[in-house]
Amino acid sequence: MRRKELSQFEKEIINKATKIDDEKAIKEFIRSRTLKNVRDTTIKYYYDAFHVLKRDLNYLGINKQLIELTEKDIEQIIMHWQKNLKVTTINSKLRGIRPFYSFLEEKKWLKKNPTKNVKLLRDRKKIHETLEDNEIKKIADYLKKKNTFPSFRDLVIFQLLLDTGIRINECLNIQIQDIDGKRLVITESKNLQQRIVYLSKSMQEKLGVYIKVRGTLYHDYLFINQDNGRLCNNTYKERLRMTSRACGIKKQVSPHVCRRTYAKKAILKGMDPFSLAVLLGHSTLEVTKRYVQIWGADLEKQAMKKEDFSGLF
Repeated sequence: MRRKELSQFEKEIINKATKIDDEKAIKEFIRSRTLKNVRDTTIKYYYDAFHVLKRDLNYLGINKQLIELTEKDIEQIIMHWQKNLKVTTINSKLRGIRPFYSFLEEKKWLKKNPTKNVKLLRDRKKIHETLEDNEIKKIADYLKKKNTFPSFRDLVIFQLLLDTGIRINECLNIQIQDIDGKRLVITESKNLQQRIVYLSKSMQEKLGVYIKVRGTLYHDYLFINQDNGRLCNNTYKERLRMTSRACGIKKQVSPHVCRRTYAKKAILKGMDPFSLAVLLGHSTLEVTKRYVQIWGADLEKQAMKKEDFSGLF
């Protein structure tokens, strides 16, 4: 007859079966994110965060699994990162790590969440660069003179990013059927919510010409490479960087700089932040604030538009 109490041997069997290790913990965490339908790029982001954390633990001689780390271990890692990395980079890594430990805490696989009291590092708010009209013209003129399909395509993308403020990933996932006159449906958004942006008349005409040059292919992706496959993000980013350097532009030019330029010009022309948040695909106005800063002389111009109350005193 079986005893009511478990024997030591039986307890060891149960503990061994329920024991969690890094491999299982990461697998279950990624599974939970997948079930939430997060993007593939986000899954890769988590894996990269785990890889860097393990690498630096090894460098520091901390011979522990991720599930065994303490708050002091995490603090030691952060102090190591502070010697070589920017605050924004460190915060990005912490954003990849903290959800993992919160998940393990929810599953009761941890006695204590080592990141529970770990906050993101404070960073100085910087005025982000945007493109000036003369810089935009330099890039456009340079691409026009090249007289090749890749340069014409790059020009169309460059204009589209400035015309709508969409993200480069959203741009390169556009398919022919997503364009409906002046309306462009963004289907592959960061927050997985479709939205509509609006094309200027000039942009509509440019896209019409591009579609004719592109021709009919075996797929419907709008922007293609020279092998007629879908153009990838990194290829366009690098081509835009090379183009800006060839034009003698010193600042870092990227698709995100185009997005900030769109936001800045929209605000200066009187667009309200609520409408801008919708067009940019932001879920909160807090995010939009980073794109609607008014720079330098523009701030002075806006300040001078205020009501003059001097006559009342």
